[in-house]
Amino acid sequence: MPGNSADPPRRPEKWTAAALALLGLVFAWRSIATHRTFNETADEAVHIACGLEVWQNGRYTLEPQHPPLARAILALPPFLAGLRHQDRELVWSDREFYWRALSLARSANLVFLPFLLFCVYRWGRDLHGALAGVAAAALVSFSPSLLAHASLATLDFGAATTQFASAYYFWRWSREPTLRRLPAAAVTFGIATLTKFSALLFLPLLAGAFFLLARRERSAAQLRPRAALRLAVIFLAALAAVVWAGYGFEFGPLPPVEVAAPAGTAAERLQLAAHSLLGPRSVPAPRLLAGVLDVVGHNAQGHSCYLLGRLGQFGWWYYFPVALAVKTTLPLLVAAAIGLAVSRGLMATVAVVVILSAAMPGNINLGIRHVLVLYPFFGLLASGIFAAAERRRWLAATGLALASWHAVESAAAHPDYLAYFNQIARGREHRFLLDSNLDWGQDLERLRRYLERNRIGEIQLSYFGRIQPERLGLAGVRPLPADSPPAGWVAVSRAHIAGLALEKGTNLGWLEAHAPAARIGKSILVFHFPR
Repeated sequence: MPGNSADPPRRPEKWTAAALALLGLVFAWRSIATHRTFNETADEAVHIACGLEVWQNGRYTLEPQHPPLARAILALPPFLAGLRHQDRELVWSDREFYWRALSLARSANLVFLPFLLFCVYRWGRDLHGALAGVAAAALVSFSPSLLAHASLATLDFGAATTQFASAYYFWRWSREPTLRRLPAAAVTFGIATLTKFSALLFLPLLAGAFFLLARRERSAAQLRPRAALRLAVIFLAALAAVVWAGYGFEFGPLPPVEVAAPAGTAAERLQLAAHSLLGPRSVPAPRLLAGVLDVVGHNAQGHSCYLLGRLGQFGWWYYFPVALAVKTTLPLLVAAAIGLAVSRGLMATVAVVVILSAAMPGNINLGIRHVLVLYPFFGLLASGIFAAAERRRWLAATGLALASWHAVESAAAHPDYLAYFNQIARGREHRFLLDSNLDWGQDLERLRRYLERNRIGEIQLSYFGRIQPERLGLAGVRPLPADSPPAGWVAVSRAHIAGLALEKGTNLGWLEAHAPAARIGKSILVFHFPR
């Protein structure tokens, strides 16, 4: 039976293996085709520099707020090509080397792709059969947000993949709670933790939910408390070994807090208690604990964010539901809803609810990327259509129509997968979301090409990004003054017009009243004012 996850793994039939390979090749081609369109986004250089430290210096000390695994993977190809770092700054020898090294780092992110497609297929097959498994993989592979973050040298695609894979093996273990199922769950949880710390928030809750569901569904005798405790101890020991190995079996004192929580908060008390309890004592993987404490401090501090025309510091509980509503293709949302209705996809629904419930109270609202792991679960929900189609023929036509619409939406978004919005927000995206949803500093290279094409020698720039314009060969660029009316050519990032990440007292909102001379990509507006 398709739903019996305890069955021994079956090799994909030739047609399914060929379909998955084709989906992977198309995804990879589309991703690589964007690499030289967009300059580095706001976070990429930091991730690459921290990964380079592992290969260049044999240590991991620059910024512990994220774990080392995905950063080291991203940094390996550019390191082999000759890229080096000084502190957190990358040493680019020239513009061509910049593009080559950046493209290599971005390509390394695709190492996670086969694991994502494999786990989506396997889970869909286990639930509904091989056809549904391939359908789920196809829907996932055409999701614009997954394509966007797989095409950057950042951690979010790797986090989504490893967290989903870990959830899959937890689900299999919950269906057959034996020692044989334990290693896969422990290793994948460890890898997910070493990719991004959000795994420590999402995965224990998901695992608990899966075991509760399995307990409710099983009619056989339940696992005895002593046996359950023995399995739990073995699991924790295996998990600790994987994570400690990822930190190079480091043993030492807890480093000082880099991101201190505001005074009087529960987060500050937690940080102080950890340092008071441990003192100068050496512990395994001290930078893991330091990183988690820094994330706690960051969450307590909040972060400048934007939603529905409003700026904030501590986010909104409804941020991620709104982001999912406008950043997901409408056919995928509809297909997920129909799949839930016709196949009773309780497991995937519970996963979506658990992840959203864990993410929504957070204070760091910086993009759909923080819940990117939801998209494979949407694919599983939607695949229920193809399982039920054997009983209700009209569902087959509905499923194919929605999948085709989803693919067309995805293809039409090329190469701007990062800035994809569905019909609810299209044409007024900046009134809904900014930051990594729309303007992550990705279009400066496009601005350079526009200026070169139109022979514009001087321009005043207000740019939401970290890269210096000179790095891309942008000459004649001056900062846009905050205290005097501009004259001549002016380029401004969408985020700055909205007031995000601007110096205190600066207001560029008045530009909304002026029609731009050009739109550069999705994130920069160009104006011309008479001198």
